[in-house]
Amino acid sequence: MFIKNSKHYDALVQVFDYEGYSLYSYKSRSQFRKKLDLKSRGKERLVFSLKGPIQVNGETLAEKDMMYLGLDSDIELNSPGESVVFVAETDAMTKYDSYIRKYKDASRMKIGQPTFRRTVVVTIGEKDPANKFIAGYVEDSLGEWSSYPPHKHDDKPEAYVYYGVNPGFAIQVVIDGENESAYVVHDYDTVLFPKGYHPHVNTSLTGSNYAWIISAPPNNRNLAVDIHPAFKNVNLGPSHLSVKSDS
Repeated sequence: MFIKNSKHYDALVQVFDYEGYSLYSYKSRSQFRKKLDLKSRGKERLVFSLKGPIQVNGETLAEKDMMYLGLDSDIELNSPGESVVFVAETDAMTKYDSYIRKYKDASRMKIGQPTFRRTVVVTIGEKDPANKFIAGYVEDSLGEWSSYPPHKHDDKPEAYVYYGVNPGFAIQVVIDGENESAYVVHDYDTVLFPKGYHPHVNTSLTGSNYAWIISAPPNNRNLAVDIHPAFKNVNLGPSHLSVKSDS
């Protein structure tokens, strides 16, 4: 599911809603203070900015920091200037305390081999308190592949939100059985993967980066994946992913 970057400013925009997993964006060209009108109950939430520092419920977040908000928490945003903010929410049962994961302190790993090298930053990991969320960032190498070798995790819907792409572009591929799609993506575009393999390639002009947010079943909240059969002999190298034994 491909969703172009919203052109609306100073308005909360729902990017997608998929089986209890939703993403919203809020963009502003100037300073603002706003309590977000999120009416859904039974949700845990993640808040992060891909442009500019923000405050969330009085707590300061630098660009790409993530704040986890426990069950049914309200959100008041405050920004000193131009910003691009995203809020993810997913169904939850257990209330955990809210917390912040700083981008600069997050776990990071250089992974892959030549032609598919990138840095993976995990801000909300498998061991962090959450019902379903696992999240972080990927910083791609110029002109190389990402989410590679092609892999899938059909029980864990995932969203990519792209940044650092313009004035270049990147190509996001989705392969689900006989259905094959490709999307040209730019800054703040989103692709939701309910299922299927989802490799991604960028140009040598700017490369690309993206936030990734997974909503996993509570009893399977991990980064286990299936590798595409045609690529099962590709050397994955060091990785944050774990390959299922039957892949």
